[in-house]
Amino acid sequence: ANLSGVSLFGAHLEGANLKGANLSYSTLDNAVFNKANLTNAIFSGAFAFHAQFRDAIIDGADFTDALLRKDTRKELCKNAKGINTITSNKTRDTLFCE
Repeated sequence: ANLSGVSLFGAHLEGANLKGANLSYSTLDNAVFNKANLTNAIFSGAFAFHAQFRDAIIDGADFTDALLRKDTRKELCKNAKGINTITSNKTRDTLFCE
């Protein structure tokens, strides 16, 4: 799905299947992505400062230039792996994981 530039402010997307979705430059603040399938999703330039991603599948997701809280990045890094099939960016690199 091409959701580039949409506003999903406060959306409850718990358990949603957003595999391969393009969420670039979207407003995702206060959205809940807990347990969602975000495999190969693109969050490039998204505003997701207060978004929740607990137990989300982020294999190959691209968070390049996404605005995320530091603690959220740290939590996402625990399960970050893979390379995005569209952008060829490594998930860990886009989250600045150590």
